[in-house]
Amino acid sequence: MLDFPDLDELAGNRHALRSQRTRDLLLEGMYRLALEKDFREITIQELLDRTGVARSTFYAHFRDKEDLLVAGYEKIGIPHTRVCEVSGDSRVVLDVSSWLFTATERHAELTTSFFSSPSQGIILVHLENILIIQVREHYRKQGLYDSNGLHGEVAVRCFVGALIGLWLWWVRHDYPSSANEMTEAFDSLMNNGTWPAAD
Repeated sequence: MLDFPDLDELAGNRHALRSQRTRDLLLEGMYRLALEKDFREITIQELLDRTGVARSTFYAHFRDKEDLLVAGYEKIGIPHTRVCEVSGDSRVVLDVSSWLFTATERHAELTTSFFSSPSQGIILVHLENILIIQVREHYRKQGLYDSNGLHGEVAVRCFVGALIGLWLWWVRHDYPSSANEMTEAFDSLMNNGTWPAAD
């Protein structure tokens, strides 16, 4: 007996692909506009004119342009975990520093544009929230976070604060080291608890 594909499944796949293409088109349009002007000055109408997407289609996918910005971070994917040895013990760490530095290096021109503009505060708030959620969830999975206690949240905020502080320094100083070097230096201190060796 022949096995025919499910027509509903095929239609659903086509719809999902069309939906993803629309989202990608809007993200690309926003990125191109962000290279030309401040994020706050970009209007939805300007984005629609640039991409040819209908207003109703935009709002079927996103609440506003900040929602579109968050989707851009999500497009990068989520950080992976890896096992490393710390003082003879195996520890599962969230590879969030590599995720952030590598994605930034790939999109350095856009990152520089965002963080050279008056809108950098808006963009930074969304990035910080995404990092806090990811790190908090990882700590929960590892049994390091108690939602009723203070220590877990302090650990999350300290880790994310240190990562963002170093990342901002790197961006604002025009990427003086590679993403890999930044990741290794950050991880040696924050995940392994060892200071980088003196030059």
